Amino acid sequence: MTGALAALPAATADLDSQVVETARRALLDQADQAGLLAAEVQLTQPSPRARPACPAGWDIALQDSRSLSRIRLVARCVDDSAKVPPQDYLLRATLSAEVLVMTQSVNTGQAVGEADVQLQRRDISQTLDALSTLDTGLAARTSLRPGQVLQKRLLVAAVIVRRGDAVRILASRDGVRVEGQGEALDSGARQAVIRVRNLNSGRIIQARVLETGLVEPAELR
Repeated sequence: MTGALAALPAATADLDSQVVETARRALLDQADQAGLLAAEVQLTQPSPRARPACPAGWDIALQDSRSLSRIRLVARCVDDSAKVPPQDYLLRATLSAEVLVMTQSVNTGQAVGEADVQLQRRDISQTLDALSTLDTGLAARTSLRPGQVLQKRLLVAAVIVRRGDAVRILASRDGVRVEGQGEALDSGARQAVIRVRNLNSGRIIQARVLETGLVEPAELR
């Protein structure tokens, strides 16, 4: 491929390299925004073909990067009067990063913690929702096995209040704080709204889960 590029006009080779670098920067920016650690991008060189000259320079834009096997970019001459047609590019990329890999088996619904994972460099070109960090309070949406890359889609908020649990009902407004005892009639994760029976009044209320064993009336927010 290097020899093929060398046989093309210098302007073409320069535009091709600008396009590749634009794609590389864009993909690394996306990886950084996704929280991926030490991301690395490898890109194929564009297919060799002659490109028109644009002495004023090119404006290069990423059009589509949803699939790393088909990354679309377009280069437009910044001098409209030159009548240079836009140049389309289709590239292929691979993305690797330091991501979390399961070291333990975790069953559906069980909490996933730091002891269950470790950072490893992996090719994540096909698993773009891979995670480099793990938030607390998450559980497995499906069974996870050792060696599996941890992905966002495989996690759900962990249930911290279960049906039948005794809970405290905390109502706080304008500096006035009132607590009561209740029974959870539903299961729920943090911030979920569940039904709770107030054991003092017997009334069933809608309550928001704050933490294990603690809820607040949903109407307070």
